[in-house]
Amino acid sequence: MQINSISSQTNFKSKILPNAALEQSFDSAIKEQDRFFAKAVNALLKDGKSDVLELKKRNNHNMSLYVNGEIEDEGQTFVNYYRNVGADLIKKYAAKNELANNFAAKYSILSNKEKELVDEDVTLIKLLSENFESGVNFIENVQIVLDKMKKKLDNNTTKEISELKKLIFGQ
Repeated sequence: MQINSISSQTNFKSKILPNAALEQSFDSAIKEQDRFFAKAVNALLKDGKSDVLELKKRNNHNMSLYVNGEIEDEGQTFVNYYRNVGADLIKKYAAKNELANNFAAKYSILSNKEKELVDEDVTLIKLLSENFESGVNFIENVQIVLDKMKKKLDNNTTKEISELKKLIFGQ
């Protein structure tokens, strides 16, 4: 008699159901380079739970976030015409469950990957600071480096959200 080993490892993670409302939220988050959305979705997919999340447009005025088939939260799309209501609902749910921090500033608290992306730029700012006494174009030079750092971080956010979208939608 042959006995196969049984793995004691369980891989619980929440699942976000792909649909048009979620796709619209992802597309808007990509355009906005929404770091918080990327962090929230990432946290939900690695939360250790087996919840099923779904964004649904109930009508032309309301969008709801369902967790395991029950309404968790809803937002009004007509009031928030210029906001990504679906992304806001997901971020709010992740923050409420302490899965992802809702930071006040867009570039606060960098991940290790993000730190690696801007490491050279940080070194350059340190070098510029050491030569501050010369005072030649200091502020302009630091601003140029900061703008490059933001661009790298924004491009990384776009890439992360696109990868998460592919993962959820299987594209």
